[in-house]
Amino acid sequence: MKKNILALLVILISTCSFAQKLKIDKGEIKLDDKTIGFVEGKKPLFTIFSLDKNYSITAELKKAPNEESLVLPWIELKDLATGKTNEIEFKNKSRKFSAFNYDRSVVYELLDRGMVGTEGLNKEAIESFINGASAGIATKRLGIQDEVDNANKIADTYQLAIDDYGTIFSIKAQNQSIDDKRIGFVRMTSPSSNGDLKYEVLDLDNNLIGTWFARGGMFSGYDKLLNQEVITINGKVFKASFENRGNPVGYKMSQDITAMNIVRVLVGNGYTLGSQFNGK
Repeated sequence: MKKNILALLVILISTCSFAQKLKIDKGEIKLDDKTIGFVEGKKPLFTIFSLDKNYSITAELKKAPNEESLVLPWIELKDLATGKTNEIEFKNKSRKFSAFNYDRSVVYELLDRGMVGTEGLNKEAIESFINGASAGIATKRLGIQDEVDNANKIADTYQLAIDDYGTIFSIKAQNQSIDDKRIGFVRMTSPSSNGDLKYEVLDLDNNLIGTWFARGGMFSGYDKLLNQEVITINGKVFKASFENRGNPVGYKMSQDITAMNIVRVLVGNGYTLGSQFNGK
């Protein structure tokens, strides 16, 4: 019994020693109520100083154009003495990240990565990171956004529409009748087997083209959970955002923005639906 109590005390002491409290008070960075440095500026650009103000870096928050509002920015760190930069992403999206306290959120990231400690800015760790291999976050995020923007432009040319029965229409439909503008169907399962929304998009021959999951979706042959993503019949995965603004009172598929988002993503990425039997 005494051994168990002793072990519990050790765990509690260890936990408390790592549960450092960080706050920013009138520009002072305080760790467990000890001032360790200073921060100036406001979103998106902050300057962080050592305690003696002889060393400083900037932390600039950046986002790709047209990114969804819930996507967190990345941080570009710059050594003001050399002008060199490198990038980090927010990894603590719950306890430590706050959209109302970006300055503290940034410093928390540096703390977790050993670039800030009980003595303030860790110049050696910061310079090692900034002078190291590029994280490539901007290249990746901007490249992904370019792909999204291009897919949106393609989808726009199809002038898509969905009726209340889930039939998908496009001016580019190539059916035997020139008056037939159907290219496929979309249907919603609510709830799916895991209790969350699921949509399926089919071509005119009722072949499944893509399956979208709101959260925690599992698809045969894919080893990750799908969250606001559509997986295609050939295993490609695309982001398609959930949106509930289209049906404030009563549900109509024609007003379902989520359904349209899913269809637009598929069409914009080359899944033009239609009938496979006539090659359309």
